[in-house]
Amino acid sequence: MGRGYARHSRVQHRAADYGMPLLGRALDEVVLPEEGAPFRAADLGVAAGTNSLDPLRAVVEGIRRRTGEDTPVTVVHTDIPANDFNAMFTTIMGAPGSYAHLPQVFAHAEARSFYEPLFPPAELHLAWSAIAVHWLSRVPEPVPGHIYSSRAAGGTRRALREQSRADWEAFLTHRARELRPGGQLVVLGGGRADDGSGGADGLMDAADAVLADLVRQGLVTPGEYARMTIPTWNRTREEFLAPLGAGPLSGVLRVEECDLVVLPDVLLEQLRASGDVHDFAGQVTAFFQAAFQPSLFSALDPGRGPGGVDALAEAFAAGMRSRVAADPEAVETHWHVVPLRIARA
Repeated sequence: MGRGYARHSRVQHRAADYGMPLLGRALDEVVLPEEGAPFRAADLGVAAGTNSLDPLRAVVEGIRRRTGEDTPVTVVHTDIPANDFNAMFTTIMGAPGSYAHLPQVFAHAEARSFYEPLFPPAELHLAWSAIAVHWLSRVPEPVPGHIYSSRAAGGTRRALREQSRADWEAFLTHRARELRPGGQLVVLGGGRADDGSGGADGLMDAADAVLADLVRQGLVTPGEYARMTIPTWNRTREEFLAPLGAGPLSGVLRVEECDLVVLPDVLLEQLRASGDVHDFAGQVTAFFQAAFQPSLFSALDPGRGPGGVDALAEAFAAGMRSRVAADPEAVETHWHVVPLRIARA
């Protein structure tokens, strides 16, 4: 994630709120450790750690309501090696009221993709992942003429869908091995409706138009733009459920809850209340840059140097702020989320 992700992840935090009731029910039903043994939980896709504080405190408090205050709890936060784990630990260990301040709680980290094995067999009692599994392990091919997967068509769209299918099956296969019998998995996944809409197309079209302007200005080369694709795929409920209803996972993992939630546009609601269009444009731009700019700028030619990349980031931000301020309604965003609670048989 980009700089400032912790400050500009209100949307992700709002989405995670929809998973808290599922997490509460998972904690009521999860198999407990033997007396004196630790409860082991995983936070899959931690990013900056800001949005992990409330769920992991709920885990510690929920388990100790069932087992007593002396139960040790270990939490392993995972993300890809490029994640800023220094910032993550600063958040987890430094935030007032963090779960990590509670006695007999042990916070760790692992720098590895959750599409790979992360833990020994039957290691985990519970795993939590919020707004992370929409990221693909790789982009099979760039989206022609756009940066966003929902604008892909034909063979490119099929390739992205197939990559998403393979990644999701890998994620579930590894978690099925790592969870103990009676363990629980709670996932909030980026979703889309059956008609393909995911609620963010206007925002992505605006960002794509700004990049096209930068190409015309000579600030981004045509080759760089052609490689720019945000490596995500938001799944339908059917795509989330497919590997759990048939095949080798169907007898191992059991779907307890599944839904499709459409989130309100919290920033646009704030604009309608305040009328401050420039503040709105700044917040939308900061959110986009924190979440997606690193993926896009990874396509830049080598040799620009930090100063050149920073100058391009400023030019992109200025273009986004101008475009968003000119037509705020065009970037109205209603992210779709699929909350899932899955039990290990």
